[in-house]
Amino acid sequence: MVTDCFISVRDVQYELLYDGYNIVVVTDVPCHLYMRWGLVRPRKHSQARFRRGVYMHTDVYLCFVAYHDNEQEEAGDTLVHTFVKRPWPPCQTRYFHFWGSVAGAPCRSTTSVFKLHFGLPPLFTGVPCWHNRIVLSTHSIWPTARGGANLAKYGLYQRPQNIQLVRTWLIGTYFIGRAYQNFDTLDVPAGKTITHGRLGIYVTSLTGIVGQLVITKGLWDEPVIEGDFGLQTNETEVLGQINQADLVLNQYNWIDLNSAGIAWVNQRVGEVNQYESYDWQKTAYFQIYGNNRWSQNFTPLTSHTISSLKLRLKRVGTPGRVVCNIYRTAPSGCPTGTLLTQKQEGSDLVSTGPWGDWFDFRFDYPLNLIKDTKYAIEVWVLGSNSSNRIEWIGNTASQYPNGHACYSTNSGSTWTPHPTYALYFIEYTERIVGGTKFCLRTSFDNSDSPPAPGQDQEIQFVSAQGEVDKQPLLELILD
Repeated sequence: MVTDCFISVRDVQYELLYDGYNIVVVTDVPCHLYMRWGLVRPRKHSQARFRRGVYMHTDVYLCFVAYHDNEQEEAGDTLVHTFVKRPWPPCQTRYFHFWGSVAGAPCRSTTSVFKLHFGLPPLFTGVPCWHNRIVLSTHSIWPTARGGANLAKYGLYQRPQNIQLVRTWLIGTYFIGRAYQNFDTLDVPAGKTITHGRLGIYVTSLTGIVGQLVITKGLWDEPVIEGDFGLQTNETEVLGQINQADLVLNQYNWIDLNSAGIAWVNQRVGEVNQYESYDWQKTAYFQIYGNNRWSQNFTPLTSHTISSLKLRLKRVGTPGRVVCNIYRTAPSGCPTGTLLTQKQEGSDLVSTGPWGDWFDFRFDYPLNLIKDTKYAIEVWVLGSNSSNRIEWIGNTASQYPNGHACYSTNSGSTWTPHPTYALYFIEYTERIVGGTKFCLRTSFDNSDSPPAPGQDQEIQFVSAQGEVDKQPLLELILD
């Protein structure tokens, strides 16, 4: 039976989300509220009440054609009441009012009928940069594995090999995988405030139901190297997370950023944009000297402009200048087609370290590359011999899907293709991208406590070079 107690709504505020609203209601007395809503404006009726010897049509009640009752988020009786209304389909209008109870006793509500429309929020979508990577660590001791032992970087994400993963496994030894994500947010309009942010990943495979998928700050510089794993170990501030058990296969899973995550957006320096690259599982040195030359071909997945190259080179002795050519190639993929551009650099700054280092070639004029067209990078060295040479780092068992290496022993007159070889390269455009870097990790990896046996956790998701409707997305709501 409804008592003669009344609930009066004094304030209603709406917070816009990506897919609905947070609705906050303030009442005059502590109570427990319900939100009754429908898609058709309810009809208002009055009923006679006998007051002071006279029947008066003063009390009103509402008739909904169809309705839903949603309970406030807070427990018990409160003055402030929160209702999370999501998902709310775009362009849908809802009508609602509030009713409730005090100390468990139903009360009359004097609230009016509210009307609220959900349009598309003012979104900014951070474009995923192609140079995302995975770094894996493995060791039998947990702290050693977390610190980065037996590191391996994986970077093959061109279609169809377009999967990234986050992993914590215990199978005789610990296996930890961290996924590095870079988003182009430099074009967030000046003067705008980011009110909400979320990261979306399209999940394709899941292992385990315990723990969380965690976002932390990304601290690396491009390109990602194995040693960047150690930089992330102590960066454990959580920017957003989602329970492993809440992840759903074959759809986007959205992770809301907290205030620290929103503050991190655009806190990294922009970098020149990368397109095609091969930079993982180095196993071999390919020697370049005298008449001996090596080349690496690639096929762009999209048309773009190339302004510079990075090649991973090592110097032995004191060779002369290093020459880098780009050809539009014959079907074999070897540099026997049209020479498009050339750049020479002194070799004195090439690394002499065990696996060399990245070395820049900046072309005097940008070069337009055409989608699905094969190009070849050729390298040779002036004033060189077997004791004074350049070595190009690569792999003799490559799985790079968009090209392979070629070898010449007669200064490029004839070439021998090596379909299973690939040499380290990264090609860049002039466009500056980036601004927001994340490292995705498991909650076990983000703590000092190892997972118990059987608490294996892995998330596989489509990488930035996957299908455009499944790539990682960073969505921001601006004021």
